[in-house]
Amino acid sequence: MNYNYASFCVYLVCLFTACTDFNLNAPYKDVPVVYGILNYQDSIHYVKIYKGFQPKENGSAFIDAQNPDSIYYYNNITVVLEEYDVNDKRTSRPNIPLYITHDFERDSGIFYYKDERILYYTTENINKEMIYKIKITNKLNGNIIEGKTPIVGDFRISNISSDLNMLRSTSINFISAPNAAKTGYEIHVNFIYFEVEISTNKVIYTGKIEKNICPNISETFKTNNYGELYKEFVPTLYDDLAVQLKPNSNIVRYIGWEGSNGSCIEVEAWAAEESMVNFLLSNKPTNSFVQVNNIYTNLTASEGKVFGFLSSKVKTKRTFNITHASEDSLYFGSKTNHLGFRPWIEYNP
Repeated sequence: MNYNYASFCVYLVCLFTACTDFNLNAPYKDVPVVYGILNYQDSIHYVKIYKGFQPKENGSAFIDAQNPDSIYYYNNITVVLEEYDVNDKRTSRPNIPLYITHDFERDSGIFYYKDERILYYTTENINKEMIYKIKITNKLNGNIIEGKTPIVGDFRISNISSDLNMLRSTSINFISAPNAAKTGYEIHVNFIYFEVEISTNKVIYTGKIEKNICPNISETFKTNNYGELYKEFVPTLYDDLAVQLKPNSNIVRYIGWEGSNGSCIEVEAWAAEESMVNFLLSNKPTNSFVQVNNIYTNLTASEGKVFGFLSSKVKTKRTFNITHASEDSLYFGSKTNHLGFRPWIEYNP
């Protein structure tokens, strides 16, 4: 699940500056914004912690957002993770401190991003069998922010129909992930291919045609007779290839990637804990002219308000071969025969 944090921050600015019962001369209030998603598979775990702020002058929200002092706490807070077992009992593991880092990739945008780019991080391992609590303490005013999340465990794709001839719907079967929400899955079916320059017989590009088959956050998945979850969808592989690829007489295209033996269907799936799903759903635009959304958070503050959430997610990936009939349709069918695909066994590096 890809979530645009900048959009969330813009939403908060609008929230704090919208027409409501609101005193522009009110004293300053500390309103933390916390965004943390733990993945036990990661070697580094990041948490974003910002200030919500009230513009100093009418209409200056976007100007004030460029000031790092408007959004960062710097070293005025301490951030730790505490570990609990499945019975919600604190383990003997010491607090896991999170430190400030500036070393991460971030696109430019409305909010300050130049020299003072701050996240809080740890390289400590996260145990998928445990529950983690974040505790953020403001050194200046004593405010304490807390929130807990279980860790989403492993899951796997068990099967996908490899007949992609577009004649009927197909399905993906997968084993559910421990601690994942019932609607907390996003699945992509990708087609992998590589291109070889004819004049040099060298691989010049490896590409991926991506398809998200779970566009709705609140989607409920069915269960088969084996207790697996499954998602039905209508494959549009050849249509997608015809739209996204162009003929090129200087290259030959092969399915899969070099050395993959023709395994070209890649299934990527993410599973998310319930708090993340609830947050995304609560901030999803309605179809009404009157936008009334309850802002979800699983965090608490000892004083005042806090926005954001702490949650977890995990990823799995598996590749499959397509049927011989599907290959024939790719090479010789009317939709894709002009794209220069050949059987992978013909490639001789």
